[in-house]
Amino acid sequence: MIRYLRPGEVDRPQWDALLGRAPNGLIYGLSWYLDIVSPGWAALVKEEAGRYVAVLPLPVRTKFGLRYLKQPLFAQQLGLFYLEAPTAADWQQIGALLRQRFRFITQYAFNTRNQELLGPGQPGLAGAAFTTYYLSLQPNYPQLLAGYKANRRWRLNQARRRGLRVEPSTDIDLLVRIFAEYTAPKIHGVIGEAYEYRLLRALYAAASQQHMAHMWQARAATGEVVAMILLFEFNGQLTYIFNSSTPAGKEAGAISVLLDEVFRTYAGRATTFDFEAPEVASVAHFYASFGSVAAPFHAIAANRLPWPVRQLKAARMALYRRLRPRPAPPAD
Repeated sequence: MIRYLRPGEVDRPQWDALLGRAPNGLIYGLSWYLDIVSPGWAALVKEEAGRYVAVLPLPVRTKFGLRYLKQPLFAQQLGLFYLEAPTAADWQQIGALLRQRFRFITQYAFNTRNQELLGPGQPGLAGAAFTTYYLSLQPNYPQLLAGYKANRRWRLNQARRRGLRVEPSTDIDLLVRIFAEYTAPKIHGVIGEAYEYRLLRALYAAASQQHMAHMWQARAATGEVVAMILLFEFNGQLTYIFNSSTPAGKEAGAISVLLDEVFRTYAGRATTFDFEAPEVASVAHFYASFGSVAAPFHAIAANRLPWPVRQLKAARMALYRRLRPRPAPPAD
């Protein structure tokens, strides 16, 4: 039977041990990770003989006395993590508990191994399919390179002629600073140090303590760092969490060089690289050019709030859209 556990009722050692053994365990679901991105998280847990055999984290938020679910930043997929594949009865219980506990779900993303939800989803919980991209690093590097699209190999050869030097890094401040200066102004809604950057720094610090964080940087011939990437490693999966690049780095193709060096380093290992792709066609095309494979996952939403509350919420959102600040246009 699947039970709902309130914040603080979860057996954390059991929880994290299950994530490490689960065939679909993701770093996003570890208790310390959830503490950072979704303080006060709750859970659905299936036990057998007092042992956790399946868990589903619930990123609970509260606003104006309303409890609801919202997918946390820096946690692309959650959903059910398990030792054995869930049954149809398990999914029915999960759907019933979610409907019972939450009248409002802005979005909740299940993971790519929760294939049963692809298609109709759970009754009463509207959903949509999203896509990330996976690349198996099990083949040797020449095989991986042969899997790149011809245009990607050509661009890599062009980039290498720039004399870029790839090296490990621990400078999270530089990663954030490059992003804040060159990329954030082009993205609407970035709050900065009060939210996104604070979370990123906290995640990096915690993952580093667990030896799960890897940062790489590309340095130009002039000595300037022109691009950086941050990866988290857990349970045979290497997740592409964040990147930043200067204009010079973009012109030089430095991100391609960094990713290629990571694939060269990990080639031959039983590791899957998750590009953590956004729903942006140009970015998906870039990730696919490395020979990666599209992996769909399902996200649900629900709004069963009383009609007056729905109207009030819609009015507030309309006002916000009218009054929100507009980002400055990028410099020519």
